[in-house]
Amino acid sequence: MGLREKIARRLAPQLKNDTEIRDIVRDEVKRARMALPAGSSFDPHGEGYRRLMGGQRLRDLLGVDQVRMFEVAYWMWDNSAMTKGLASMDRAFLFGEPVTIEAADEDVQVIVDRFWDDPENNMNIEYPNLAMWLGLLGEQCWPVTVYPQNGACVLGYEDPSEIADIYTSRLNKKTAVQVEMAGDGGRPGKKYQVVRIDRDPRSKTYGKLVGECFFFAINHPPNSPRGRSDFLTLFDWIDGLERYGYNFIERAEHLLNYVWDITLNGYTEDECREWLKNNPPPQPGSQRAHNQECEWKAVAPDIKAPDARAGYDMGKSFIMGAARRPESWFGGGGKAYQTEAEQFGQVPLKDLDERQLLHKHIIKMLVTFAVDQAVIAGRLSEEKAAAGFTVNLPELSKKDLSKAGTVVSQLSTALMVAETQEWVSHEEAVKIWAFVAGFLGYEIDPEAQPMEKAGGEGDDENGVTADYRKTPLRVVTGDKAGKSV
Repeated sequence: MGLREKIARRLAPQLKNDTEIRDIVRDEVKRARMALPAGSSFDPHGEGYRRLMGGQRLRDLLGVDQVRMFEVAYWMWDNSAMTKGLASMDRAFLFGEPVTIEAADEDVQVIVDRFWDDPENNMNIEYPNLAMWLGLLGEQCWPVTVYPQNGACVLGYEDPSEIADIYTSRLNKKTAVQVEMAGDGGRPGKKYQVVRIDRDPRSKTYGKLVGECFFFAINHPPNSPRGRSDFLTLFDWIDGLERYGYNFIERAEHLLNYVWDITLNGYTEDECREWLKNNPPPQPGSQRAHNQECEWKAVAPDIKAPDARAGYDMGKSFIMGAARRPESWFGGGGKAYQTEAEQFGQVPLKDLDERQLLHKHIIKMLVTFAVDQAVIAGRLSEEKAAAGFTVNLPELSKKDLSKAGTVVSQLSTALMVAETQEWVSHEEAVKIWAFVAGFLGYEIDPEAQPMEKAGGEGDDENGVTADYRKTPLRVVTGDKAGKSV
């Protein structure tokens, strides 16, 4: 180190020499190359090559794509009627009625109601919206504040677009353990420990849910913790269809416009101009006369409206099919669409059943956390908390009682005939009846029903009255109505 460099180092200790600068630049270039996507055409010498099976973030969307997905989802919510309609429709199906939670113990019910009805949580209003945004954005992060004095829990909200990274367990990559938020002004962001079961037997909270935030993600591969929107593959289709329809409607006003095409036989161009000056377009209801040398025709543009309708229907059919919803649920009409909804309605209902099962699990986890925190704070005993609770979500499809009544009536007659002819036993008839009654939403325990028929002094060894077997079966069919057999 020369004298000049020594003086410079004393005056400015942060200065670097050429060797140090080269080392820093080389390290930064290497770090930048390693951060490139695996399919990048850069890095010709392969310094940044990553093995196909290497790295647990391989199945995540690229960071820029993840953020763009969020921004597109927000934009479509604000500007796309179809996106908002589909998302709101699912919310209405899943949470058209309040969610009820019933605890087996009164003290547990108090804790559950305290959490569910807390003015800041207000879960019967807020949870349906959070569930809808889980579908729109693909993931949700809800920080939770626990008051140690009484174990009360209050949910917060973090925008998924501000999540910097999700860290998973080394033992199980499907389990998210920490959420890192993006920082501001060059400062590191906050890190939340994801709520999960404490599995350390030495801990005071062993076996209970502990953590600082709830994190839920959907539509992602098992080895990718970041979620995907339900509409990720449909955003472009929906946007294109809406622009297609709007442009057609905007041009449709031309259908109401027309021009007069006038043929003047034997006229020169100057004579045509002079004629037009003296013959302005006629007003509606006015009279017009001309000789055989002049011919008037009203000409309107043909914008191929039937073709445009076919194109719109094709796009709509694809979107509704990909969203697993019948077209009749989104503006379709007519008997054909009604029949389609009646016959194939079970497909979207099963899809919604699956999503409702997910939300039932989420709600159960939220309430279990609130109960566990009450136990940790000494507000509730372990024995009472062990009694548990039941989460009741709204029924997705309403039963058609008129059709059900017809089926029940026919089934009752059929079972009576089958039992009389000894095709089925009385016990089997009761089980069949209980099974069908379950489709009406009323559960009957066949084991709790009396398995002996009501009888009197004339009961035989099988519990069947003597008169029961002798009662003739009356068949009502045309001219033979009322004939006994």
